[in-house]
Amino acid sequence: MPQAFPAAEYRYLQTGMPLVLLVLIAPMVVWWYLSQPTGLVTPLEVTIPPGMAAHDIGALLEEKGLIRSAAVFAWTARLHGQSEDLEAGIYLLKGTLSTPEVLRELLKAPLQLRRVTIPEGLASPQIAQLLQQNGLVDSARFAALVRDRDFARKLGIEAPSLEGYLFPQTYMFNRTTTEEEIIRRMVEEFDKVFTGPFYARLDSLKLTRHQALTLASIVEREAVVRQERALIAGVFLARLERAMMLESCPTVEYALGYHKERLDAADLQVDSPFNTYRYPGLPPGPIANPGQAAIQATLFPAKTDYLYFVARGDGTHIFSRTNEQHEAAKRTIRSSTQL
Repeated sequence: MPQAFPAAEYRYLQTGMPLVLLVLIAPMVVWWYLSQPTGLVTPLEVTIPPGMAAHDIGALLEEKGLIRSAAVFAWTARLHGQSEDLEAGIYLLKGTLSTPEVLRELLKAPLQLRRVTIPEGLASPQIAQLLQQNGLVDSARFAALVRDRDFARKLGIEAPSLEGYLFPQTYMFNRTTTEEEIIRRMVEEFDKVFTGPFYARLDSLKLTRHQALTLASIVEREAVVRQERALIAGVFLARLERAMMLESCPTVEYALGYHKERLDAADLQVDSPFNTYRYPGLPPGPIANPGQAAIQATLFPAKTDYLYFVARGDGTHIFSRTNEQHEAAKRTIRSSTQL
């Protein structure tokens, strides 16, 4: 006859065993969940300085949204005996990798990235030269792609060229990155900046995005001090409303293809649709690649009755309401520079 279980042992079998299993399984489930990808798709640059411990590296990755748990990262590295194998360097990571996969990526050689800063207001040939000097592109191929209308269309830009859409900021590029990939990245950064609030202003200003960007590029080149950007934009918009010539010297320099400290009468007559001394309205496209501040100043201009301005020579301008005042301001500046 089978021996009966004592009541206490029977209750343990009924309640104790599931509890034991729960205690054993729950940490495994939590560990599994915390090891899963965060879902961050955009690659992020991560710089690991020398001497950083595995847990500190995990904390950095968790802060950037690349992993769920610094502790799980540190324990994963320890369990695999790889805590001491992590090297300082620059890495490009996505949050679509699990924690073990992130660890494997970090155990590879760091990327050989070049940091390059694209200043606001450069034209595409200048950007091409800067990137070539940093060993990143062939300037001729880069310039040709910027002028390639079909390539622009692939990037969602309906314009004769990508001039104006190469967003200026500091980038990290791998030396193996192609010209196409670099241009694509710069246009993507522009798309991140020119978003809803900017689009909402276009109708009230009666401008297309391309026209607004064209004007912003002129504002970028004309304005030296931050406080004058919106005012200069307001002057140009007021002139456009009155069908006045913009008469912007930077547009003439763009037409000439080079910079001059002082333009002469012959320069102002150069036959180019970019010469706003000869052709009314906006040029056919941007003359440079403006930064966010210049774009914002153009879309949110100062309300002004000024129609003229002239550079003092120190980065600021004298603003005038009439041509007579403008001519007097020019004479004042000329006399002061002759002293």
